[in-house]
This record gives sequence, C-alpha cells and structure tokens, in this order.
Amino acid sequence: MTETLLPDVLMPDVLLNDAQIDEAVAFINERVAAHVYRGSLEIGEYVLVRFFNNNIRLAGSMNGHKSVSYSKLCNHPELCVSRSTLTNMVKTFAQEGFLNDGGISSHEMKYSHKIALTRMENNEEKLALARECIEENISVEELKQRVREIRAQSISQTVSPVMAAEKHLMRVQRWIRGVSTPDGLTDRNVIAGADHAERQKMLDMAGGILEDMSVITNAIRQLVTILTETPEVPAIETPPSPGEA
Repeated sequence: MTETLLPDVLMPDVLLNDAQIDEAVAFINERVAAHVYRGSLEIGEYVLVRFFNNNIRLAGSMNGHKSVSYSKLCNHPELCVSRSTLTNMVKTFAQEGFLNDGGISSHEMKYSHKIALTRMENNEEKLALARECIEENISVEELKQRVREIRAQSISQTVSPVMAAEKHLMRVQRWIRGVSTPDGLTDRNVIAGADHAERQKMLDMAGGILEDMSVITNAIRQLVTILTETPEVPAIETPPSPGEA
C-alpha cells in the first residue's frame, strides 16, 4: 500500500523561540532523570538484598573480593551497566535511609549529588553538606570538590605525616607506571593531522599537566634532598672533671 503524504499546508511548522526550546529540553531531561533515578534505586535495593544479604557495610566495603557472585554479575557480558555504575546504585540506595532519617527528602537532591555524597561517612558532616547543597543549589562538580576536601582533611587527621607522604608517593608511582605513551604523541605528522580546535585542546591540557607535574616534581626533589642529607650528630658534652666542679 502506497503511503499518502499530506500536503505541506496541513503540516505547518511549529516555530519555537530559544527559551521555549530550553524549556522543552528541561522538561524532557527532568522526566528522564526521574525515571533513571527511580530505576537506579530499585536496582540498588535489588542488588543489596540479593547479593549482599542487605548488609550495607559489606556492600560499601572497598574489598574487591567482597562477593564472588557480585563480581560475576559485574563481569557478565550482557550486563548493560558498568561495575562502577552498579556499585553507585547500591551505595546510593543504602545511603537513602540515612538521609531520610536526617531530614533530607529523597526528592530534594539530584541522583548525581547523592552519588558524590556516598564517598563520605554517614555522619552529621554529610547531613550538613547535603542541606547546604540543597539550600545553595551547589553544582555537582563543586560538591565533589567539597567532598574531596573533607576526605583529605579527615585522612590527614588520622594518618601520620610520614604515612601520608608514603601514600602520596605510591599514588604518583602507580599513576606513572599505569600510563603508556602512544607512539603518535611526539610524531609531527600525526599532530599535523589535528585541526585547530584539537591542537588547542591538547596544548591546554599539556600545559596544565606540566604545571601540575612541576609542583609534584619539586616536592619530590625536596624530599630526596632531605632523605640524602647526612643527619647531624648531636654534640656530646664532656662532663666536668672533679676539680672543675
């Protein structure tokens, strides 16, 4: 059967201004986010109960071998979400009860903000930050930065300065050893094939990396200098002889 096309006069184009387009985008995004949020909590609850026996502490553990079955689930080739995404769903659901008990309504915060909060312990500091996030409409990036600062401060209070220095060196070492340099990074012919926007983006990133690395390098050089210094031997005072006393 041949499809009959309606004449153009019966299909007038609906012209919307930019503000109306933005409003439509916001409406669609809000509905999608609402469905994703509800689905994420349902998945988180399901995994928490079925794979962790509703043990919130076990689900939030950093132990990579905390559940053999959970690892098999995450590594299943047909699972449509990543391990980190699934873990975030579990942690976010486990956090819901604490936030609700603290007076934070489930609908007052976005899912992405709640994920950021899962990196903090369930305490008054988390509740205070959650309330501040709602009242001041803090962006998710700003919230992540605040969480990092709080965690760093907490770690510095519980870890000795020597241990903190060792942990820093290990993190830098793991990062360096985990990075492989692509062959085309210093190939003029490869770089010549990049357009202006790509070249500018790489230049900005390279400059930022050099600045960050210079700070790290200078600090490590100072550490090496201190470690290789000959420790001063304290002077031994000679006790006075009996005749001088």
